[in-house]
Amino acid sequence: MTAKIITIVFVMLLISMESPTTTQAHHTQDMQEMKEMPMMKSDGPVAALQCEPVDIMAGKPETITIFVKDSAGNPEKGLTRTHDRIMHVVIASRDFSVFSHIHPEDFGPITDEMKTTVQYPVRYTFPKSGRYIVGIDFAVNDQAYSKHFSIDVAGGPEMAAPEKDLSRRKMFGAYDVSLTTMPDTISAGKETMLTYRFMEDERPVTDLEPYIAAIMHVAVISTDFRQFIHEHGFVPGMPIMEMGGHHMMHEMSLPSAFGPEIKVPVTFPAAGVYKIFGEVKHKGKVIVTNFMVEVK
Repeated sequence: MTAKIITIVFVMLLISMESPTTTQAHHTQDMQEMKEMPMMKSDGPVAALQCEPVDIMAGKPETITIFVKDSAGNPEKGLTRTHDRIMHVVIASRDFSVFSHIHPEDFGPITDEMKTTVQYPVRYTFPKSGRYIVGIDFAVNDQAYSKHFSIDVAGGPEMAAPEKDLSRRKMFGAYDVSLTTMPDTISAGKETMLTYRFMEDERPVTDLEPYIAAIMHVAVISTDFRQFIHEHGFVPGMPIMEMGGHHMMHEMSLPSAFGPEIKVPVTFPAAGVYKIFGEVKHKGKVIVTNFMVEVK
């Protein structure tokens, strides 16, 4: 059976609006439906997904192969590692009850064939039916890009829409986490500073640890699945750098312990409601936080 391919192509107008040198740069792109599209020339890298088996069923293992081609349609040979991985893949369900952050390296070494063909597989079992977003983060010649796709998983009743919850303080296991924003009212197109504060047993957590060569990994997804942002946190008072709109600390400057506050600069591209997943490490365990914000 012919594998199903989803392809996202940057047209010249979209590239001019989302130049990787701007603040929101590579983070946003309209969602494409689950259908075959011709590979076309563009001014930027072209990404595609191939799913095997083609008919995606809940509870069944799935191999998702990610292709990256250059503007001429050839394998993009300039991929470079960011945050210690060749590619970051974020998967979230329509109701946001499912969240995963995986990489090709999680399933074995990066082979010469993968580098030559620029085809990187990951494996995933979708736990329930419904629509999912698959966000992909990678860099070409040290220039960061993000793409995102939606896929539909069969095998049961459609999952419900996400519930709106704008609370700014939640418990995640033993951790009491609060989220504040500056400014308090978030506006589309303007940079917002998110500040996380971690507490445990009513005491500030000051020994948080780097996770996958970052202070914090943050995935921002609009509830309509039209926007996807992958950002990173930094420690207050320490320098950060920007790569194609991506904020990060240099890996050599990452502290071994930090907290209780982590800051994350985000520019929300459009008005709407967004789910924000954060990943940080403490005592060898990954803490996954989730908050929801409204953007005017």
